[in-house]
Amino acid sequence: MKKSLKPRQIVMKRGEVHSHPLVISEHGKTSSVEVLVESGAEAIIFDSSRSNVHSVSIVLEPDSKLTYISLTRASAQTLRSIVQKNASMHWHCTTIGGDGDRHELLSTCTGSHATSTVDWIFSATRKEKQSVTVRNIFDAQDGGGEITLKGVAEEKASVVCNGMIEITEKGRGTNTYLTEDVLMLDSTAHVDAIPALEIRTNDVKASHSATVSRVTAENLFYLQSRGIDAANARQMFVEGFLGALTERIPNAEIRERVREALLQ
Repeated sequence: MKKSLKPRQIVMKRGEVHSHPLVISEHGKTSSVEVLVESGAEAIIFDSSRSNVHSVSIVLEPDSKLTYISLTRASAQTLRSIVQKNASMHWHCTTIGGDGDRHELLSTCTGSHATSTVDWIFSATRKEKQSVTVRNIFDAQDGGGEITLKGVAEEKASVVCNGMIEITEKGRGTNTYLTEDVLMLDSTAHVDAIPALEIRTNDVKASHSATVSRVTAENLFYLQSRGIDAANARQMFVEGFLGALTERIPNAEIRERVREALLQ
């Protein structure tokens, strides 16, 4: 029996503040990364791994802060984070294309005043299939953070977009929101946007929204009548629709890499 590969382990030491992103890029059939952010540490990680199956497990100790930016080509991706007291976790993931790709993210706030924010951008075209599932669990009081899933689909692509917020009996005082927003660039794409809330306590603020909008022939005609060809018109729609989320990436160089990948 073949032994599984040892996970790559990353430790952000107590109280350290890393102003420059740590870049990781795993390759092969399978890969995994384990990250520990010790108390008071702050860091940004950019993950551009290209393994077929990729997993990431993160633990944030109290008063720590991590932004994890993911731009991967994995066919199957599993992301996990545990956020302790007063810690802040920000996932910023971008997934492009795929043939039945499945991406799952689970973030759990286990300490009071912990925040978990997830920004997820997806793009699918040419009969590509993609499934994105994101879940925020608040298992301690006064937690917060939002889930924003936003993407584009065209040319018979199929996307399933599942977002869920769960607030347990311990989650009193939680303030959270879930948004799913998809743009269909033509009528042949298929999109399922499925938001969900599970709330098991009182004194919380939690809500969700889901919208699927379409670029019509009239929209394209309007731009083309002003000398903009179809390819450039598509690029304008994609940039305009996804730009707000890409701007949240806190590093200009990585932000440009994500933007270029989306427009290819």
